[in-house]
Amino acid sequence: MKRIFLRLLVFSVGISGAAAQQKGFTIKGEIKGLHGPAKVYLDSYQAKILDSAVVNNGIFQFKGIAKKPGLAYLSLDRYGVGKDSIGLENNTDELGLFLDNSEIKVTAQDSLIRGQVTGSKINDAYMAYNKFIGGTVTAAYKNYRNRISPYLWRSYPFFKEFDEYMHQFKAARFEKQLQFIHENPQSYFSLYALTDIIDMGYGKNMSKTGIAYRSIDAKFRNTPEGQRIGRRIQTMSQGAVGTPAPDFTLSDVNGKVVKLSSYRGNYVVLYFWVTGNDLIKAENYKMIKAAGLYKQKKFKIISISLDPEKRKQTWAKEVKANKLPWIQVWGLKSGSLVTSKLYGTQGTPASIVIDPDGIIVTRDLNGVELQYQLAEYMK
Repeated sequence: MKRIFLRLLVFSVGISGAAAQQKGFTIKGEIKGLHGPAKVYLDSYQAKILDSAVVNNGIFQFKGIAKKPGLAYLSLDRYGVGKDSIGLENNTDELGLFLDNSEIKVTAQDSLIRGQVTGSKINDAYMAYNKFIGGTVTAAYKNYRNRISPYLWRSYPFFKEFDEYMHQFKAARFEKQLQFIHENPQSYFSLYALTDIIDMGYGKNMSKTGIAYRSIDAKFRNTPEGQRIGRRIQTMSQGAVGTPAPDFTLSDVNGKVVKLSSYRGNYVVLYFWVTGNDLIKAENYKMIKAAGLYKQKKFKIISISLDPEKRKQTWAKEVKANKLPWIQVWGLKSGSLVTSKLYGTQGTPASIVIDPDGIIVTRDLNGVELQYQLAEYMK
């Protein structure tokens, strides 16, 4: 059984080159029983394609050149009123496929969402890979939301349940991606899985990811994309999950010296942030809740400001004005992002959780996902 699976999924490193040499792609579609002024939209960030086609008597067609193979979506505007009318959160009639420069046929009875894609070997392989890992994050997001009445979407119980579900889904999906790479080192979609792991983040374990990267065939590691992934893994391995947290000494908002290692024996959240960002204001609110909830436990928050030198006074004023009830330090020195480089952070807000033994146990989680994980540690 495994041999059959592998045969379907093995692609040579020349897949992108072969796609580029062909004249382009053609998508011939039929939605049986569909009449009227309908339109179908084709959207692929990876293949650099954005197009639309009118549906005549159920038939539509796209032609173009995919700069590289990538995930694409066909979405149906049943009444031809414009793409803005298609809401991704409202049961969008949409079909995902893996687009390359080949002839593809799409057939559906009355809607795209239950359509079938044939004629593309790489799409067949992608579908097998996607099924193996449990589907896309986007599909999981939409499927879960569509089970609930829109009237409850903004309620706290729904958000709490939804975010916990998504956290668990993404963690399980990551492990399945690693399993796929281990079992299929010569598959193009092992490289694709690594790209997804690196670009999507989600607090992935870079030690495990590095092992998976080294296990894939050298012909994939030596491609430009493979080399990019290797560099990102190296960068993100700074402060990776499972490694000792690099020590640092910084000054707080009052000039007092703060040394990370002096908080050994506590769970510590390192919270990288900058002032003047609405998303970070929302994250600060959640941090205030966590600080109050766990104040009787061995738990500390150290906020590390990455504001530049010219905004240092703005940072100090905001900390004092908002009465943020935890340790506040400034993480820059002479204009160099010293502390963020130690931990391989790529932006803000970014949170890293360190256990009482000084080991990094979680990183790159924010919002309810971070709060869910903290609740597990504080039991």
